[in-house]
Amino acid sequence: MKKVVITFAMSITCLISQFVVAQNTATQIRPKNIYGEFGFGAGQTTIANETKSHLKVALGGSFEPVVAGNLTTAFYYAPSTWKGLGLGTRLMWSGGPGAVGDNGDDYFFNYYNFSVSAKYYALSQTFNKGLYMRLSLGTGQLTTKRANDASNSFVHQFAIGNTISGNIGYSFPIGKNAISLEGHVETSTRSGTINGLGDKTLRSGQIGANIIYSF
Repeated sequence: MKKVVITFAMSITCLISQFVVAQNTATQIRPKNIYGEFGFGAGQTTIANETKSHLKVALGGSFEPVVAGNLTTAFYYAPSTWKGLGLGTRLMWSGGPGAVGDNGDDYFFNYYNFSVSAKYYALSQTFNKGLYMRLSLGTGQLTTKRANDASNSFVHQFAIGNTISGNIGYSFPIGKNAISLEGHVETSTRSGTINGLGDKTLRSGQIGANIIYSF
């Protein structure tokens, strides 16, 4: 057992070392004004009452959304002459674990959006340093599913539309990189075709927080 633990610890150490070297290399070879980031977080998904009614028809039952996990990645162009402003693109994926709904069925949901994004460090006027605000406008898909293991039945509902998200956070510089903590607010309007109802608008959102690594 001791050998296994030692081997595992050495493997983790090697992986971390390779990751640090890779990030340092990426920082050295990337253009000076280009910044990348990736992060993770969680948030409470909200679904409008009208949308809950539409999903009840679409899925054959209803549920209350649970806390979802977030994954994000982004790239920004931020020359020093822009005084803390960066413009770029951002991808966010969010998914929630199964929620027990009507008749004991399990309900799952996930969604993503690809957006154009502006990130601004108003106080420091230096990108990746201090307090910032972010606004992202994008498009993406919402997928919900009702599953009943007893009857081995599954029902899906898809919707595509637009998302607006805003963040307020703080970046702590670490050399040429940074770690950021941010609050997250999002609202989405998507359209889908529902049996018996036709084309309907589905509105949802999220309130949460993320940890971001910038390089």
